[in-house]
Amino acid sequence: MAVMKASEFVAKLKDVAQNYKTLYVMGCFGAPLTGGNVSRYCNNHAYNKQAARTKMIKAAANQNPPVFGFDCVCLIKGILWGWRGDASKTYGGASYAVNGVPDIGADTMITKCKGVSTNFSNVEVGEALWCSGHIGVYIGGGYAIEAMGTQYGVVKTEVDGRGWEGWGKLPFLEYQEVE
Repeated sequence: MAVMKASEFVAKLKDVAQNYKTLYVMGCFGAPLTGGNVSRYCNNHAYNKQAARTKMIKAAANQNPPVFGFDCVCLIKGILWGWRGDASKTYGGASYAVNGVPDIGADTMITKCKGVSTNFSNVEVGEALWCSGHIGVYIGGGYAIEAMGTQYGVVKTEVDGRGWEGWGKLPFLEYQEVE
């Protein structure tokens, strides 16, 4: 069962990358870094407990406009779970594990994809791009949207040179010609 069209999914990813302040926060699927969310995400994962990460998360707290936290696979799940950038909602408007989209990691997510391939000559817009422990989404023109790196958050990156090992169709999307 498709949750949304690939074109709508890609448009939402582009919107996040272009119009929202974001920070890479492990285990975070779009929460605004305000109030109790900051404490939650400073303590939810060993990665976030590292002093430098905790400092970055705390520095992003309570900004106006708010900073939203995402990790790579949680960016995908957050959008599919209904994230809409609503800072008044604990998860930015997303609801946990809804729309038939399970709470799975990047390496499991790629195993759920259809038509997984290592031949990038025919990758389609909206398909997941994967390398061990990391996932992003192809948006066309040789670019991806991904939540990456310590300080970057959600960004548009060039596909070439990123070390992607495979790609495939996310089972939660309806693929069609994307403009």
